[in-house]
Amino acid sequence: MMKMSIQYSRRAVMKRMTAMLLAMQLVLCGCGTVQTQQVKDAKTICVVLKAMNSVHWMAVESGLEQAASDFGVSVNILYPQSESDCRAQKVMIADAIASKPDAIAVAPCDANEMDILQQADQNGVRAFYIDSSSTKYDCPYIGSDNYRIGELAAKKIASHLNTGKIAVISGSLQQSTHYERVQGFRDYMEQHTKLEVCAVQENPDSGEIESMKSMQRLLEEHPDVKGVFCTSAMMVLGAMRQRDREERTDILLIGVDTQSDALLAVEQGEILAIVGQDGYQIGYKTIQTIADALDGKDIDDAVFVENDLITQDNVKKYLSH
Repeated sequence: MMKMSIQYSRRAVMKRMTAMLLAMQLVLCGCGTVQTQQVKDAKTICVVLKAMNSVHWMAVESGLEQAASDFGVSVNILYPQSESDCRAQKVMIADAIASKPDAIAVAPCDANEMDILQQADQNGVRAFYIDSSSTKYDCPYIGSDNYRIGELAAKKIASHLNTGKIAVISGSLQQSTHYERVQGFRDYMEQHTKLEVCAVQENPDSGEIESMKSMQRLLEEHPDVKGVFCTSAMMVLGAMRQRDREERTDILLIGVDTQSDALLAVEQGEILAIVGQDGYQIGYKTIQTIADALDGKDIDDAVFVENDLITQDNVKKYLSH
């Protein structure tokens, strides 16, 4: 397999989105899509993601596939149709374990349901977390330091605002990814600033349309809000569009993920900053870490990817990739 670039071009993203939509038309409602890359006589790794409905997850998928090729393993990638479809994901996890791969990596839609990974022990399957973790089952984690992401976002907003109200639009708080980002943000604000976190609007699907609705509710309930932290790129884009629709461009916005349209909004001054998260590296490092573990090498309990603060001053570097 040819080595793929870490960053997608806009045309490549559109091609992948089109292919994804066509594939989803073939999937029955409530079921997930399964994609496989097989290597003959190789160790098999099942990866159960949260969804495949954003550039972030497509980047994770690409990293998984490239690393599988580089390290000579077979990877089966599964995911429900949305991040809120916890029941479908749980069925996928159970089925994946029952197929007895050498290892399984899960990005939990609901961190409270991960006791199901005890079945992995019973079947001799090594378990790992990718992108999100859980306290319900103890196993290695590969992804971002999400608490630190929240701190970075808070520090950036606090550097522009001294007092007043700020808010959060978050993905599902049942997912450690979003919960830890919110907690890191709130803790920093409480410990280091005089800003008040007046509301946390939860958006279980982490989608753009729902984020517009969350922003609308937020402005109705707290019209004096000065800044909003969104825990994903899709959500900050939705918040931006609703903010602009209501002519409240005075409100500062900050999001997460290196998604090209969000980065363009940073370049144009519409979004204050993005905390970068390289989905490709999350996918790649997951397969690399699992391959090392299966070969008997020592691995860390947590393998973090880098998270950079991307502002108007340095965004061109990320857009040029």
